[in-house]
Amino acid sequence: MAANPARFGQVAETIVGADATAMAIDSAQRIDRLVADPAVAAATLLFPEETTLEDLVNVALALGGQPGWHVTRTTLAGTSIGDAVAFGMVRDIPFQGAQCPSEALVLGPFDEFPETRRAPVTVLEIFVGVPPAHTPSGAPRTKANLADVDVAPVAAGVFQSMWRNSVIGRRRSLNGVEDGRAKAKVAFVVPMTLATSLGCAP
Repeated sequence: MAANPARFGQVAETIVGADATAMAIDSAQRIDRLVADPAVAAATLLFPEETTLEDLVNVALALGGQPGWHVTRTTLAGTSIGDAVAFGMVRDIPFQGAQCPSEALVLGPFDEFPETRRAPVTVLEIFVGVPPAHTPSGAPRTKANLADVDVAPVAAGVFQSMWRNSVIGRRRSLNGVEDGRAKAKVAFVVPMTLATSLGCAP
């Protein structure tokens, strides 16, 4: 997808500013517009000025107050960074006449993030298209995420091979250890000590 974003309906936009609430409102409005655009399947918001986990937490909490967004916090005990707070971020998207939660992922230049979530700049990615009725594994749809981007015209056998290689590559990036910080339902994590100091521990 990254090599040819237009082919897969990916749109990237940049959010700048210093006020978390203003950035959250701007982000929510941009995602609203992209959800409504049938040509867009995946939205990527870049936050080049968000350089600390505190900045990220403040924007995430403010985004949770925007219509259609839900931000949760749960405890992850005993991770490689010690006890942590996992932020879940979803935005409701249309699905079969109702709503379906689409899970957002956050990547960034933070040592506290697992290898699969490292990036040179802070980024929020989210599926905003129309999800298929079933997940890639064949289960009935209850939520959406970036795995739902349509990679057609890739043949079914090629897709299955890509899916297996993705699973293997993820496992290799995590050194063969199942890391709760890298689950699809986890947008990002912060150390419990930081969350406590910011007053956002669960």
